[in-house]
Amino acid sequence: MTFDTGLQFFIALCVVLALMALLTIILKKINTMQSGLSGKSNRLKIVEQRMIDPKTKTAIIRCDDKDHLVLISQNGNTVIKADMIPPKEPLKKDIPVETL
Repeated sequence: MTFDTGLQFFIALCVVLALMALLTIILKKINTMQSGLSGKSNRLKIVEQRMIDPKTKTAIIRCDDKDHLVLISQNGNTVIKADMIPPKEPLKKDIPVETL
């Protein structure tokens, strides 16, 4: 491999990495615009979500200082409990269950 070939390879590698970085920045901007994070009010937030099975999950959604427990599945979404008051203090970590 000659010096010219090595230099050409290095320049091509730098160009490809620069294009990948530029594409990453553009995709992040597009994602931010689509998710509504650039708007004036951020009233809606997913606090926590857990998978029940591969096709079903539950989520706690906070809107206007109220929590709503929602079951999300392929058959549709179901509100399990609405207008829950969020806890004042942060929740403690899960305590591991000892095996019997």
